[in-house]
Amino acid sequence: MKNIILTGSSSGFGLTTAKILAEAGHRVFATMRNTNGRNAATAASLLQWAGDNAHHLEVVELDVTSDDSVKQAIESISIKTGGIIDVLINNAGSAYIGLNETLSAAQTNQMFQINVIGVDRMIKAVLPFMHRQKDGLLITLSSVTARQPTPVMGIYASSKAAVDALSMSYYYELKSSGIDVSILQPGAYQTTDIVSNQMVPQNPAAEKDYAADMINYKNAVLKYFEPTDSSPDPREIADKILELIDTPKGQRPLWTLIGAGQLTGTISNINNSVKDLVDKLVSRRAD
Repeated sequence: MKNIILTGSSSGFGLTTAKILAEAGHRVFATMRNTNGRNAATAASLLQWAGDNAHHLEVVELDVTSDDSVKQAIESISIKTGGIIDVLINNAGSAYIGLNETLSAAQTNQMFQINVIGVDRMIKAVLPFMHRQKDGLLITLSSVTARQPTPVMGIYASSKAAVDALSMSYYYELKSSGIDVSILQPGAYQTTDIVSNQMVPQNPAAEKDYAADMINYKNAVLKYFEPTDSSPDPREIADKILELIDTPKGQRPLWTLIGAGQLTGTISNINNSVKDLVDKLVSRRAD
């Protein structure tokens, strides 16, 4: 049984993953914001489910954009685990499907605070424990858009490209310390929270200056992300995370691509080429 911290557990991939990992026998600390407010019902339901099934799952209040919140949560968790933190899963994230111009600079900053700075904040919070153990696993959920940015998802894609670069850097820095880093790059999964929970643009009037074809494209992408009976099962993501956790230390891949469809071969080739280049660079500098 591993002690696992999972961010963004209130819906979508996070909620599904929390249950899958608990069912597999791990001790899961399912973190989310607003456990006494907007997410109170979700938190209570998750705790009830865990209790009814005798699973080791606890809900923890945590906001990845707050130093104090992260510090308090990690301290609380570490006391309960005797200072052992085996796995961190950076799942919390924010998305936006719409024209870049319709988001304010403050909203772009907010997305990066959640998707990039929040990831780094969480990693820095757990690394002291993993360094002491000389063991640990950091998993970050990125996106295929990090490699294939598209119109109307530019701000989101750029944040995922940034977190890809950040995680890749950690991979090399921590490799000799016994700490594994894995990046999960999901394709388009129509979870219920992608559209309903996305940012509300502060400058929607900017759309009037764009041609109809781009507005139609945006609407088509929004419709594509609406869940249907034929949508890919988000459980695939949770199962892949569990597979990474169960993979022996030192054998976990840097990137895991899932649900990318026709893009799989192209993005895999890009990933492999980038890693080969950095491998050679690191090897030369280390000699």
